[in-house]
Amino acid sequence: MRPALKVFGWSAAVSALLLAAILARRAGVSDPHDLRIFDYLVLFQDVYAFPLYLGILLLALLAPLRRAGSELAAWIGEHPLAAAAAASVALAAGAVLVYRAHPLSMDEYAAVFQSRIFAAGHLTGRVPPGLLDWLIPSGVQGKFLKTDAHTGAIAATYWPGFALLLAPFALLGVPWLLNPLIGGATLLAMHRLGVALFGERRDAGLVVLATLASPAFSVNAMSYYAMPAHLLANALYALLLLRPTPARAFGAGVLGSYALVLHSPVPHLLFAPPWIAWLALRPETRRAAALLLAGYLPLCAALGFGWPMLLDGLASATTQGALAAGPLAALLGKVHMAMSWARDPGLAMRLFGFAKLWLWAVPGLVVLAVLGVWRLRRERGIWTVICASGALSYLGYMLIPFDQGHGWGYRYFHQAWLVLPLLAVAALRAVPQPSLSSYLAAASALSLALLTPFDALQVRAFISRDLAQVPPAAARVGVVILNPLYGYYTWDLAQNDPFLRNRPVVLISRGAEADRAMMAREFPGYGLIAADPRASQWGPR
Repeated sequence: MRPALKVFGWSAAVSALLLAAILARRAGVSDPHDLRIFDYLVLFQDVYAFPLYLGILLLALLAPLRRAGSELAAWIGEHPLAAAAAASVALAAGAVLVYRAHPLSMDEYAAVFQSRIFAAGHLTGRVPPGLLDWLIPSGVQGKFLKTDAHTGAIAATYWPGFALLLAPFALLGVPWLLNPLIGGATLLAMHRLGVALFGERRDAGLVVLATLASPAFSVNAMSYYAMPAHLLANALYALLLLRPTPARAFGAGVLGSYALVLHSPVPHLLFAPPWIAWLALRPETRRAAALLLAGYLPLCAALGFGWPMLLDGLASATTQGALAAGPLAALLGKVHMAMSWARDPGLAMRLFGFAKLWLWAVPGLVVLAVLGVWRLRRERGIWTVICASGALSYLGYMLIPFDQGHGWGYRYFHQAWLVLPLLAVAALRAVPQPSLSSYLAAASALSLALLTPFDALQVRAFISRDLAQVPPAAARVGVVILNPLYGYYTWDLAQNDPFLRNRPVVLISRGAEADRAMMAREFPGYGLIAADPRASQWGPR
């Protein structure tokens, strides 16, 4: 039990330090809704997981729970397909019941928006040009969606790979189903990685259990973020390169090229270099390295260059001015400039990012992963590559001067999240300690039973509060104009079909006078039906 007690002690100590830092920062906040969303989620949502996190660390010391956790890990190791299928069903239910089948953030909405364009057989959406500044607030234009002020064409600014994956699901009306299926496939990939690296199904089962039981994995697999696809792509990439035959190396390159264009090249660019260097620096695998790089070329040329050229052809929407215009600018200024430390997030942003990584993993997992790095420090070969990919993915985003915004867990690390359970199990094998292995299994089982549902309920409550900012519309309402000065991140709720086939159309107000002029111009047959501080509702006279 002594090794388990050490993991408990280190985990509890780091948790206490993080909690103290968060509470100290929270004490200086007078209005939570003056904060950026990243800070709000850490200070006023994630913080409540600390007592449960510490409770799991303590309960996992109990012998009956350690036995039960070990039996569950062993069963998963022997039945990975059944475990992955059950997980996919549960995650699909969570996508509807927890995530409410709703793309919460602009990152998620942009992908869904573009997938609906692809599902309709087009490359860009099309709306009346005069509506652009109401459909897409000027602070969003060019960041998440690129518009053409002359033609009304719209496209997502992200690379299109994830939207292409979403397109058939959007066509069927179930875009929420993609990430749960990706989650199940990722568990199978993690099992195969565990077997390949450790040679034991029991160890592979523990890898899968620690993955599934981490809320960062499960909640993201209920969402519309591209990060679960990045995680799956990188897991398969690593699996192919563990035995780098020419065919597998070329296949890894093709897969890597698609990972580069999923939504941004950065996640794979940070994960892949150690693998490429590992192959290129060994004489026996240099041919595989050349084939790996050759596999990157076709899709990178077609999508990586073709898509930016398409976006460059769209003229900027400037008809209503830039970010400085309209009531939305006042709210954006309030959010971004309210707190002095928010203007220079530096240390707080890094600390909060680590706190999200810590709290959204199985309790004790990060400590065990660090222990794995220490115990493998003299190893050469594949474990050096795995450690380097994780380190580069984590440290690379330190150079980015802004935070991740919305997101569950540390989204900037999610593409390399697979290294945590692998390194944790490697730590257990480097110096075999049955009590430590059963401690991780118990903590994982408890996290699956307690911490994941707790975080899921918090996510559902947040999404429900967000959706409540849109008043219920009567059947005859055709247009809802939201007040951006009411509520929190209201502009994320202006979500519409790329060809305006939906009703009601949801717009963002640019002031009462401008709204009336726009309605008279674009919807001449509509009149005001109802209004409250949240929104005005318009329909046929």
